Parts: sequence; C-alpha cells; structure tokens
Amino acid sequence: MRDILDVITSRKSIRRYKPDPVPDEMIDKILEAARWAPTGENHQPWRLIVVRDPETRRKIGEMAKIGSGIFTTTEYCMGRMRQFEGIKDPKKRERVERFMYTGEVSAFLGKAPLLIVVTGRCDALDTPYDLSACAENMLLEAHSLGLGACWVHGPVAPIRGEIKMKELLGVPQGMEKFKLLAVLSFGWPLEPRKHPRPKLTLEEIVYWEKFGRKERPSYV
Repeated sequence: MRDILDVITSRKSIRRYKPDPVPDEMIDKILEAARWAPTGENHQPWRLIVVRDPETRRKIGEMAKIGSGIFTTTEYCMGRMRQFEGIKDPKKRERVERFMYTGEVSAFLGKAPLLIVVTGRCDALDTPYDLSACAENMLLEAHSLGLGACWVHGPVAPIRGEIKMKELLGVPQGMEKFKLLAVLSFGWPLEPRKHPRPKLTLEEIVYWEKFGRKERPSYV
C-alpha cells in the first residue's frame, strides 16, 4: 500500500486544467473518499453538490472572482499581503498583487471541468471541522488518481456571496440551516505538476509539552 504521506507531500493546488471531462468512476471515488471523512459523533453533516453544467460553472467562476476580490482587496488595503514582498521584480510583484486583489486568482473555477460544492447542516458545532476533513479527503483522493484539484473559498467567503451561491444551487437559505464551506475544482492538469511550494520545517512549527518549547524531552 502506498504511504499516504507520499500522497500528501506531493499534492499541490492546480488551477489550470485540460478541457477533458473527469470520468464518472473517478468522481465516484472522490465522493466515496469524502464519505469516509472523520466526523464528530458520526454526525456526517456534509452534502456535496457535483456541478458539471457549463453555464453553472461559468456563474460560479464569476462569483469566485467577486468574492476573492472583496477578500483580497481588504487584505491589500490593510497592508496584509506581505507574502509577495519576496518578489524582487517590482513589475512582477505588482502583476501578482493585481491578480489577487482583482479576484482573478479564483476565476478559474469557471473553466474547471468539474466542481464539487461542499456544504453541510448547521445543527452541530463540529460542522465546519467535519466539512474541512471531508474536503481534504477529496483533494487527496483526486491527487492519488492523477487529477489536479484546488480548494477555493472565494465564492462563499462574503455573506452575500454565500446567499447568491445558495440561490444558484437551490441550497436552503438561512445561516442556521446549511453552511457553504468551499468550492473544490477538479480536472486533468494542463501542465506537468511542479513540486509543491516549500513548507516550514518541523522545528519551526512543533513545540514539546508547552508552547514555545523546542527541545524534545526524553521519555526513556
């Protein structure tokens, strides 16, 4: 059996896809992976909407652009988009920042051959965590099948965006009924997969016994 860590460490977000459709048998495997996600008290709040209709995908892409634009413009105006300061070329940095705060970064959803909208019942406190585990299972299964995938919360980040998305997909309105967590895109990668971006080391993120303690204690 393939070590799941190999799947996790080689996965990356893919936003550019070939127009080829995702086969039904692969869609079923992705959905089956979602079904087996961990869930508090076996609540299983998730409801998954598979979207392949071109017009619906186009509308979701437009909503994603607007939603991500609102979110990243706020971050830009507040000086929080510090992650691009490492780009030395000022023209390239300006181009990347514009790509983000205009919302273009999420507009690709309209061209992805397959979307799965992750929503769930709001009758338990665990729902956001359960839905996140469900979404991650789908991303990992897609990668193991050779597909590209990406998690996008842009369309549903603003409350108005969530309301419009619910209208489009027929999801019952009311924040107390169903929560829209994200839209996941899937498809065959347009280009060869590059290695994922570097991650922080374990030494930078792990503490032992107490916050800030770097030394691993001996338990022998």
